[in-house]
Amino acid sequence: MLVLALALTACAGTHSSAPRAQPVLDVQGGAPTQWVGTHGIEVAVPAAWKLGRGWCGTPQANTVLWNEDGTTLCLPSQPPGLSVVEFNGYLREPPGWYRRHTTPVTIDGVHARRSNPRTVRGSHEVQFSFPDRRITVAVLSPSRPLLRQILASVRIVGMDQNGCPTHPTPLFRRGSRRHAAEPFVPEGAVGLIGCSYQGRWLDQSNRLGRRAAARLTHTLDEAPFGFSHPPHHTILRSTCGSTWRGSLIVVHLRYAGARPSRPVAAHLIGCSHLGASNGRSGVMLRRPWVNQITRDARYFGALTTIPR
Repeated sequence: MLVLALALTACAGTHSSAPRAQPVLDVQGGAPTQWVGTHGIEVAVPAAWKLGRGWCGTPQANTVLWNEDGTTLCLPSQPPGLSVVEFNGYLREPPGWYRRHTTPVTIDGVHARRSNPRTVRGSHEVQFSFPDRRITVAVLSPSRPLLRQILASVRIVGMDQNGCPTHPTPLFRRGSRRHAAEPFVPEGAVGLIGCSYQGRWLDQSNRLGRRAAARLTHTLDEAPFGFSHPPHHTILRSTCGSTWRGSLIVVHLRYAGARPSRPVAAHLIGCSHLGASNGRSGVMLRRPWVNQITRDARYFGALTTIPR
């Protein structure tokens, strides 16, 4: 029986671990940096920072946190004087509040609002709010030069550092049953790029090597044809209209030489059409490939659990 479950962390609603650090680069006149981001918004932070060093959405060191889904009320204390970038959900305020506390700005053609500076536990804080993407980027630092450097680096991209498009690839269809001798995806992939989407926006991404690609190829190949449909009494009807309904994982399996990559899309939450698709044929939910694909793509959303 299918049962709705939330992929929650120990502190519900926050991302339990951080994405792999993006490639380090040198910026003119400064220390090496790494790019981090979500929803097509990227920021360059010091390469020395370790990502995801927080507890229940509260930073415990100089770090980057992804708190788009909110946090629980475990209320740990925040050490004073930290330098932090937080990707938070967008909080709708009355129009008058924005006129008093923010300034409209445009970043790479995208409209945003920049908050007036304030002080939070010994750190200067400025936020960029992106209402169309439902994301707020908060930057804190006791160092004004570092604060200015990070704020100046904010940019809008159509593809992240791992190669994931900001919007998902539209290839999800059940199609026809494949021949018994035809693999779901070809063997021999040298790696994979996992892209996790929240609605129509890229949330997290990851890049893994040959071993992970071989495991996923094998587990998908063993799954039966078709899509899964949870019984009505095992899923909240409100979930059908939630923001997770359109959420997808898209994994791009990469091959050596001139062989093209092969995308696989997985739909794990909703009231119908649950499974994975290569664009020509679909497979049902099965625990081996679901567990791996969520881990490989750093998916932190809701999902429907299944029997072994």
